[in-house]
Amino acid sequence: VRYGALGMFEARATLSKAAEEMFGRAALPFFDMANADVVLSFGANFLETWLSPVAYTRGFSKMRKGTDGKRGYFVQFASRMSQTGAVADEWIPLRPGTEGLVALALGRLVTEAAGGALPKYLSSVDAADAAEKSGVEIKKLEAIAARILQSRAPLALAGGAALGQSNGLQIAKSVLA
Repeated sequence: VRYGALGMFEARATLSKAAEEMFGRAALPFFDMANADVVLSFGANFLETWLSPVAYTRGFSKMRKGTDGKRGYFVQFASRMSQTGAVADEWIPLRPGTEGLVALALGRLVTEAAGGALPKYLSSVDAADAAEKSGVEIKKLEAIAARILQSRAPLALAGGAALGQSNGLQIAKSVLA
């Protein structure tokens, strides 16, 4: 049996399993970054080794150029600075393993601000508690939630070291949700 050296860092199997559990299909999703106007990455180092660096670099470039004179915005949530995080509009360091908590907290903040009905999976999420556990200020999460609300096509990605942890599947499902 042979394993690719980068496979554990990309966590392809974890992302595929999360897609199967969330969407009913065991396959790697393709994230349409080119048509997004806000991209939130939870550990996905798409400019380095994640899934398809060439395809995602092209999509990122198009997103950054924007449409109608509005440039796309990129936020990287990761426990370490990476090449991808270095080009982000915001790199937000967090405690390893808390990426899913942050994703769910953002989901709750966005839903509440939009005045929508809270889905069952968000009913027990406490954004302030998630902020404290992750080491990210609640004000920062509220600002990002406001940016998501103002966007027309937000996109969230999960990958890399975040999915290579013992709770990686839960992180991937939280971000995909």
